[in-house]
Amino acid sequence: MSKTSSAADAREKARQLAAQQAKKSAKSSTRWIQFTVLGVIALIIAIVAVVVINGNRNKIPEAGPVPTSANQYGGIVLTKDGIVQGASAEESRDSQDLGKSEATYTSIDGKETAMPLGVALPDQAKDNGQPVRLTIFQDFDCVHCADFESTHGDEIQQLVDSGKITLEIRNLTFLDAHSPTYYSSRANNAAYSVANQVSADKYLDFQREIFSHQGTGGLSNEELVDIASKYGADVKDDVANNTWRPFINTVTLESASNGISGTPTIFADGDLYNATSADFSQWINQKITDKKISE
Repeated sequence: MSKTSSAADAREKARQLAAQQAKKSAKSSTRWIQFTVLGVIALIIAIVAVVVINGNRNKIPEAGPVPTSANQYGGIVLTKDGIVQGASAEESRDSQDLGKSEATYTSIDGKETAMPLGVALPDQAKDNGQPVRLTIFQDFDCVHCADFESTHGDEIQQLVDSGKITLEIRNLTFLDAHSPTYYSSRANNAAYSVANQVSADKYLDFQREIFSHQGTGGLSNEELVDIASKYGADVKDDVANNTWRPFINTVTLESASNGISGTPTIFADGDLYNATSADFSQWINQKITDKKISE
């Protein structure tokens, strides 16, 4: 056999071998593509399932009962004699039936804004013969609310215990929009259950501890139940059943449509507190002095 023939045979064998390898490689690539596509499809199905499950789990009815510890506007009212029970004029609330305020106040940015329902105007509160009513709109997931609680919580509790003020707490859920676990709503749901069962001091102690965990990503339901039990409240069933969540949603929507755009927002007898121009301690004590209500 000539050298030319041998070289030709070698080239042909090399071509055939390359073709076989290419064929095997193509089959292998096809298999990997198939496996990858199947894997992606499975992942999408899993994600959709989780979304659907969580959506169903957090699907809250539009209407629901008012906690015994709340008024119809969502306020938990605390006095030296305890938490006011049964103050609501309505047994249930519906998020499709929101109240509309006709009164206005001047917001911190100078705009005329709807006065939240249930907050008396200064002229109305001035001569009502009652202690100064401090109304705080807050969110358990709000860092500024946590800071306010840390700085002024003890002082406010002392003013309540002394009878110098009536404290109304309205917990909102604006920050649920940034929480995959609806933490503001879940904490608020537990808070109403605690307020249904304990004294004013125990409730404020519970609130203080909840705020001390702000910024940690939110407490689990189990942690909320455990903390509540420390202060004498059994909230397990209400937490599991989202008992107060319809009411909570209604209160937040109603507050947002009546002058509340952020937390904390604080009134004393209808007068808005401006943290940029006043020290809170001086401000609230001046309100108490000006009203001259006997203890």
